[in-house]
Amino acid sequence: MTKKVEMTFEGDMAFLSGDLNFTNVMSVYAASLCAFATRPNGCVDFSRLSSSDSAGLALIIEWMKLARERHQVVTCQHLSQDLVSIAKAAGIYALIFSTDTDKRTE
Repeated sequence: MTKKVEMTFEGDMAFLSGDLNFTNVMSVYAASLCAFATRPNGCVDFSRLSSSDSAGLALIIEWMKLARERHQVVTCQHLSQDLVSIAKAAGIYALIFSTDTDKRTE
């Protein structure tokens, strides 16, 4: 059974939880637009996600574009090995993570 994805905030940190996929990624993106508009920079922790497919990478790319337009920085931490593997297989790992976006704990 798929768990609903949620984006919650604790201080300056955003946490994603549940199952992130193409069915619900737009709701997370919509929620993040308002949240990141009131914060100078964004830090998103992926450690509470039960699962994520390539929708997670699409979301990170959109956040990076939005941050660049707003002269902000978005960082992501605790990405699953699956997301990292998808990024490497797609040839976009260096593009996404070259700016220290990936703050995973190995």
